[in-house]
Amino acid sequence: MTQEACAVISGAGGEIGRAIASRFARDGRHIVLIDREVSNLGPLSAELIDSGAKDVLILAADQTNLDAINLAVNEIVDRIGVIGTFVANAGFARFGGFLDTSPKVWDLHVDINLNGTFHMCQAIARNMITHGMGGSITLISSCLALFHADQTGAYSATKAALLMLTKSMAAELGVYGIRANSVLPGVVETAMTRPMLSVEGCREALLQETPIGRLGRPEDVAEAVAFLAGPHAGFITGASLLVDGGQSIYGQPQWFRQDRSKPGQPRWLSTATNSPVESTHLKSV
Repeated sequence: MTQEACAVISGAGGEIGRAIASRFARDGRHIVLIDREVSNLGPLSAELIDSGAKDVLILAADQTNLDAINLAVNEIVDRIGVIGTFVANAGFARFGGFLDTSPKVWDLHVDINLNGTFHMCQAIARNMITHGMGGSITLISSCLALFHADQTGAYSATKAALLMLTKSMAAELGVYGIRANSVLPGVVETAMTRPMLSVEGCREALLQETPIGRLGRPEDVAEAVAFLAGPHAGFITGASLLVDGGQSIYGQPQWFRQDRSKPGQPRWLSTATNSPVESTHLKSV
């Protein structure tokens, strides 16, 4: 059992999760990768070791399953022992209007983004308290937690809830030396955003209202996480850090807008092209 605290990342199989793991590897950390599906994480493990990670533990766990969460944390305790950093990165997103969102899709957002994140944070915070070494918890929220965008109601509601969860943890866990903060990414080029960015005119429209002049990269989020988790942020807790290149200054991102010119007959339009968008297209994204 190592005496050094490890960094645990949920949703490690996604591009942002991988970038966060790579950033911690450069700091020579012990790293634990958690995801529902881990069959593709073997090559990442080798890359992290090559980048400087002291060791890498890969665990399969669905964070909607409380038993799976507890088993994963217990295995971390048995094989590594001390959790010093946790990044709650696992999440779920589907476009859908308020009237069209099915109970199943709503429940998936709540179960994964909110309930699962809560249970992961609680289990890991208890581990940190048991070992008495303090720690850092960082939640990956979204700029959509603060700014409305049509067709993202379920996602936005659950990501907004994470901001208050962050404050609650910061308020109650500080006495144990545990800090809690949130990172709020804007439009980052990942598998989740690529279908929308490929729509004609969408990328250009976003860039026109992004002061930095480019879209986000997973590494941008990883650097923010590394800062908040590190010693230079030792007096920062309960904070929400926007990492969006200034997009939210203009209320970005806006993928769709509702045409309300005919009462009782709304139409969805592409913000980029101002052309109608079929509901089947929205559901496939």
